[in-house]
Amino acid sequence: MKKAFLLFAAGLFFVGVSQAQYERPIGSEFSVGITGALPVGDFSDYSSFGLGIDAKYAYNFDEVIAATVSAGYNNFFVKGDLKDLGYKNQGFVPLKAGVRFSMGGLYAEPQIGAAIGTSKGSETVLDYAGQLGFMASPNLDLSLRYEGMSKNSITNSFIGLRVAYTMPF
Repeated sequence: MKKAFLLFAAGLFFVGVSQAQYERPIGSEFSVGITGALPVGDFSDYSSFGLGIDAKYAYNFDEVIAATVSAGYNNFFVKGDLKDLGYKNQGFVPLKAGVRFSMGGLYAEPQIGAAIGTSKGSETVLDYAGQLGFMASPNLDLSLRYEGMSKNSITNSFIGLRVAYTMPF
């Protein structure tokens, strides 16, 4: 299933890249998105998938550079065999800032911030992400990202596919 998810995400991304023609207008924009997440590394031993929602504000200084801030909620579902042992789903509230570099409808966006754990006994951890995306239309933003949440040399990471509705204002 993981390979199918990655192939689908990559196919969707590259089909959209070939169609991307939209450039973002100068000024403010707001987007609301949903993310499907595939845990990788040691995190995949604990969870097989995650779902998230987020809101992002961006200020486009020009056609190339924008500053971004985002907040959301990600839930990672514990694997069935671990659930039987009493393990619980893990939730995080990521708060990140970034810089988006655009070229036409394509963009790259590194981000850094904190992820606040919502489960009992969870802590706040360093959150970092690298995202590649494109504007498929004036209101449809599609992106693929790697995100890691790290503390004390333990990193939980995932690959996410974000679909967002974007509104300039």
